[in-house]
Amino acid sequence: MVVNKQTIKIYLISAFLAGLAFLLLSDSSYARDVEYSSGEVDVRVSPGEPTQIQMPAQIAGGFKKKLSALSLDRKDSDLIIFANEGISESGEAIIVRLQDGRSYSLRIKRATSDNPRDDIVKLYDERIAMVQKSEEDELPHRDRDFQYAPASQVSGLMREMVLMAEFGKQAIPGYRVSEKYKGQTVLNDGTMLATIDKILIGPNLWGYVIETQNLLDQTQRLDPATFRLDGTRAISMSNWELAPRPLNIEEQISGKDKTKIYVITRAKN
Repeated sequence: MVVNKQTIKIYLISAFLAGLAFLLLSDSSYARDVEYSSGEVDVRVSPGEPTQIQMPAQIAGGFKKKLSALSLDRKDSDLIIFANEGISESGEAIIVRLQDGRSYSLRIKRATSDNPRDDIVKLYDERIAMVQKSEEDELPHRDRDFQYAPASQVSGLMREMVLMAEFGKQAIPGYRVSEKYKGQTVLNDGTMLATIDKILIGPNLWGYVIETQNLLDQTQRLDPATFRLDGTRAISMSNWELAPRPLNIEEQISGKDKTKIYVITRAKN
């Protein structure tokens, strides 16, 4: 049986990224992302242990019942919750009010074996945040009458990944950005070097940003199938054809021997 180099590349990349997915899922500090729509947001706590809730904007204040089982501490947009033994599984409600006028109802419930304690909860309010986005946050070429697909869709996430990796966007609502494995080698077979830049973790989709560099003295056209994983929904590259490895400072500065590869897959469970 003859196995060509392309097949080996696909196997190595798939195995490496599958291993990263396992490590990320087993990370005890995994944050739960909640995209707010309406009603109460459930948060699970354990007596004596802190749970952090990251709100969409700076906290102004809030309300809890007079004889509460909860102790609250806030700083900027973070709310830290401690519960005592009086907290029940049905929980108690609190209201959190932000400085921009928005308010949210949270129901703090006792954790169970089926519903374990939340370590960190990140609350996103993408719909409202889009309405309130300031003029300076708008991209100069953006037509504001044109509605982009949200990041919950494949095309929307792909666009957001490009904005983050190439234009410096800091965050994508609904996604946790992990740089824990930044710089780790995905592939180094003598023809190309591929390393992890960042991984975006969402409830339904994951995104991988991969830095790739040509190691050959000749032009190399990339095959997207090389980076296809189980559950892949889309693959894109900022440059599909890489120049030969640089031989002088001008070629090195141009960076034409490198590209960013964007891979979107179904969320890993």
